[in-house]
Amino acid sequence: MMTSAKRAGVLLVLSLLAFVLVLSFSAESLAWGGRGHHTICDAATFLVQKKGLHEYLTSRPQMMGHLCNVPDFYWKSLGGDATKLGSPAHFIDSELIGLKIKDIPTDYKKIIGEFEGKPSAAKDGATVFSIPTEFGSAWWRADQFFRRAVLLGPSWKEAKIPAGFKEEQDENLPYNKAAYDFVVNIGLMGHFVGDMGQPFHATLDYDGYGAGHGGIHAFYEDAGVASQPYNLTSKVVEAAQKLQKSAKSKLSVEKRKAEFLLPGTVVERMRKLTEYSIAEIPLIYKIDPILKKSEFKKEKGMDLKTAAERKPAETVAKKFEPLIVGQMARSAALLAQLWDEAYEQVGEPKLAAYKSYKYPFTPDFVAPDYYEIPAAPKK
Repeated sequence: MMTSAKRAGVLLVLSLLAFVLVLSFSAESLAWGGRGHHTICDAATFLVQKKGLHEYLTSRPQMMGHLCNVPDFYWKSLGGDATKLGSPAHFIDSELIGLKIKDIPTDYKKIIGEFEGKPSAAKDGATVFSIPTEFGSAWWRADQFFRRAVLLGPSWKEAKIPAGFKEEQDENLPYNKAAYDFVVNIGLMGHFVGDMGQPFHATLDYDGYGAGHGGIHAFYEDAGVASQPYNLTSKVVEAAQKLQKSAKSKLSVEKRKAEFLLPGTVVERMRKLTEYSIAEIPLIYKIDPILKKSEFKKEKGMDLKTAAERKPAETVAKKFEPLIVGQMARSAALLAQLWDEAYEQVGEPKLAAYKSYKYPFTPDFVAPDYYEIPAAPKK
């Protein structure tokens, strides 16, 4: 019979294991943290080119910042499918299938067909059991919300513009409903565009333990961003505006700075954005103020991790700044471009006519639609 002391010990070990699993899962799922995602989407509102959309969004940057944080906060508080199906949609782990970012197919079902159930390219003797869970799908998740926004075009075009205060505040009025759904979808899309601007969302070694930089994910995205000055958003906007100009330049050397803004599908441009991001991991490691490298070992079937010891983030905030600003600027520039395109494709409706006070505090979770989700077993 187990003594109370042993029982307490077992419970303590189980609690610690659960805590470690939550930490490791959260590190991969969260990209920029609250301030980072808000900054990207706040900045994007000032980068939009379409007049009607620009005027609407620049009066609501706080709302777009909130929407871009919903997948990391509100949805993850729901548990169930919102966690099971939603969390793996925040990253791309190319090493799992052994392809370089640029060579990954844009057809998600093709990736499932070619690599699911096959040997893992990242670990000897392992099998890829689930592409959606193990490989991730951030590119296609961004595309999903883009498509959802664009599909509102026909119904929005036919809807009657609200007249008078009563109609303006009628949530069920077709025009108001379409406008609300459009803004919610492009806002949610912004989260995943921001995710792939963060370098550690494109690698299996998302927390740096394989390189001796364990704990780098949160250190860089959270502490590193928190240590940036109050005018971070303005710096991101200015850097993104330069990227917009580079994409329109006739000089090839300038275009290479912003190839992710050149014509292509949403997934193609997300893939190109990811190439820029992952290439900067060595630069982050070079700045990482490590005092003692992290440790990683397996013991009795368990992964035991000890994070690297490092100086406080504020000691290297200035060195991190060009990388953080540049990475956020790329995401903000691409996001603004996608917002413009979605608005154009729905016919550039008069958003100024949408004056409802309804605020998207808790949008419903949206399950991925680009792969077949197995039916839940019958009870």
